[in-house]
Amino acid sequence: MNPKQDNSSANCEIWVICENNASGTLAAASFELLGKARSLARDRKAKLAAVLLGSNLRSLAAEFQGFGLDKLYLADNPMLSDFHDEVNAEIIADLAKKYRPEIILGAASVRGRALMPRLAVLLNTGLTADCTGLEIQAGTGKLLQTRPAFGGNLLATIFCETFPQMSTVRPHVFPKPEPDKAPPTPIEIIDYCGPSFPARKEVLKRIPFAESGASLADAEIIVAAGLGCGGPKGIEMLKQLANSLGGALAASRSVVDSGWLDYSHQVGQTGITVHPKIYIACGISGAIQHLVGMQDAEFIVAINRDPEAAIFSVADITICGDITEIIPALLSNLTPLKQSSSSPA
Repeated sequence: MNPKQDNSSANCEIWVICENNASGTLAAASFELLGKARSLARDRKAKLAAVLLGSNLRSLAAEFQGFGLDKLYLADNPMLSDFHDEVNAEIIADLAKKYRPEIILGAASVRGRALMPRLAVLLNTGLTADCTGLEIQAGTGKLLQTRPAFGGNLLATIFCETFPQMSTVRPHVFPKPEPDKAPPTPIEIIDYCGPSFPARKEVLKRIPFAESGASLADAEIIVAAGLGCGGPKGIEMLKQLANSLGGALAASRSVVDSGWLDYSHQVGQTGITVHPKIYIACGISGAIQHLVGMQDAEFIVAINRDPEAAIFSVADITICGDITEIIPALLSNLTPLKQSSSSPA
C-alpha cells in the first residue's frame, strides 16, 4: 500500500480477518489467529482489530470479549451472506486504505487462500502464505514470517518492505487461547459504510461435506499411513486400527498422491496440522514436509521397516519392522482388551 507508512506504535493496528462458520459462530482458526495477534500487538505496542464480513453478524461481537480486541471492523449486509472472495477483498481493501493497518493476518483456509492474495494485489503489497511462525523484530517492529521453503527442506524467515505486511497461517498451527478472566473491556465497533461491490458469482446450491469417522483436526489419537503401508489393503488395516482406538486416520502426501486416500486425510506442509495426544506413524519415512504437520503431538509412535527412517528421530516409541505383521498383532491384542474393559465388574 505504501512502503513509507508511519511505523510508530501509536498509529499501528494489527488486523485479523475472521471467518464465521455454518453454525453462525466464529471459526476456531479465527480464535487461534487472535491469540497470536494479541501477542504480536503487545510486542508492537499496537492496537488489535478484527475484521468480520457477512450477514446478521453483529451478535458475534460478544465472542471477541476476553481476547484483547480493541476494534471490530464490521461489514454486516444481507448481500454478504454468501462468501465472495472478490467482493470481500474489495471491502477490506477499502477499509485498509482508510485506516492503514500495519499487519493483516488471515487463516490459510479455503476462504483465506481465495481472499488474501486478492487483497494483497489490491493493496499492492506482499503476502507470505502458510506461515508456521510469526514474531515482531526488535528494533524495527517488522513482522518476521517463518514458513517452510525449498520443498519443505528448510525454514525461511521473510519480512515485507511494503505495508500492510500480510500473512496467512494454517489452522491449528497456533493454539486456541483461553479468554482473559478479567472484566470485559469495550470493543469499538466500526461499521463499513463504503461502496457496495457487486458479486460476479451466484451460489446455486450448497452440498454439506460428509465427514466419516473422527475429525482429524480434533482427534486425540491419529493413525497415519505412509507409502510403507503397501496400498489399499494396508490402508484398510490402518483404518481398522484407528477405529479400534477411537481415533482418526491420516496420511502422508505420498499416500494421497497415490490415490489411496483423499486430501482431507493429508497431514503435513500442504495438508493439515494436528496436535493429538498420540500419533501412530505407520510406514512414514519422516520427511520434513510431513513432520511440520505433526511434530507437536504429545506422544509419537513410529513403525517402519527402515532402521534409518527419519521419523524415528522424533518418535517416543520406535518399532522397526513390517507393518503388515505388526498391525495385525496390535489388532489381535486390542480386541480382547476392549472386550475385557467393556465387561461388567
